[in-house]
Amino acid sequence: MTEDEAKRIVDAISAERFQPFLDECGGDLAMALRLYCWDGEISRAFLGVLRDFEVAMRNSFHAKLSGRYNRTDWWDSPRVQLTTKGREQVRSAQQALHREYGAGFTADDMVAKLTLGFWVGLTGRGLNYEMQFWNPALRHTFRGYQGRRGALQQQLDHVRKFRNRIGHHERICHRHLPKDFDTLLKLMHYVSPEKAALHRQHSQVPAVLARKAAVLSGREPVRV
Repeated sequence: MTEDEAKRIVDAISAERFQPFLDECGGDLAMALRLYCWDGEISRAFLGVLRDFEVAMRNSFHAKLSGRYNRTDWWDSPRVQLTTKGREQVRSAQQALHREYGAGFTADDMVAKLTLGFWVGLTGRGLNYEMQFWNPALRHTFRGYQGRRGALQQQLDHVRKFRNRIGHHERICHRHLPKDFDTLLKLMHYVSPEKAALHRQHSQVPAVLARKAAVLSGREPVRV
């Protein structure tokens, strides 16, 4: 790649967005571009773990709350008291589904449409969420967890923020990524030990982490 081609790539990324990569590489343009590519590669690797964790957790939450309130649209139960933000998240999901499907959408459609922030929020303090949701239902999702609800909620919110960084194409190469991976696997083990074991054995994350230095030095090619 010529210097002129590299500069045009940076223009496409935007100078402001690219500057942190350049700073981390001491102003070395070629290395910063390799770091940018590696950042995309590790983000893609993490998406598989994040997807499986989010889907497993929200499905478990939905099953347990459907049982508790004896209806699959438990969020509309008069016995459920959501925060203002929670009600807005439900209403936003319903409106989006109405635009997409009319009146024909299902409870499963709602489960998929509700954001990770909504599901994580159910483990917070909320409007007496501990007595509404956590003690009678949601704690049973995290089999083997012995700590306090608040400590777990902080870990879940950490994962939410991490997922959102990747979802909004923000850099993650400056983070302690091995720790992020360990946190995800630990949380997934509570929800689905089988999925955790699958990712521990087959996830691309460890291999991508291990090749970072070789990519930055140019000994291994970038993957885009």
